[in-house]
Amino acid sequence: MESGCLPHGVHPPTLRWLALDFSLNWLAVLVSVVAGQIISTVWFTALFGEPWAKEYGATDRKEHTKQVPGYTYAVQALCTIVLVIGSAIVQRSLGVDTFGEALGFAAFVSLVFVVATGIPGQAFLKRWRVAALAGGSQVVMVFAVSIILAVWR
Repeated sequence: MESGCLPHGVHPPTLRWLALDFSLNWLAVLVSVVAGQIISTVWFTALFGEPWAKEYGATDRKEHTKQVPGYTYAVQALCTIVLVIGSAIVQRSLGVDTFGEALGFAAFVSLVFVVATGIPGQAFLKRWRVAALAGGSQVVMVFAVSIILAVWR
């Protein structure tokens, strides 16, 4: 068999990612990024600020806020942008354009990516509350973003 030849019946892998649809509704993307940032801010301040701060050894939310380096907010914003653009590309390519489809997509992404990648690191550190608080915010964000992107086409 020559170098580079495949056995009979074996086909070379296709570049399916080239079939992704990159034509996005950039206004929906922007609104989704803003919504994601609002969800994150409300989640870690108004809703769960005190438990979150205590999990990190601070006495209260205000003390914890003082301890958080400013660049972490930029990191959060960048990660939200990546999440939103990635979700927009995949949802567009899959034709996710109804409320129900957005819920299904968000449930899948939440389970397969958020839960499956977020819990192990915290489990090794035995920080189950941190995993629940952080994972919860990400799941809510994924659902909100998916819904906005699907219904605002």
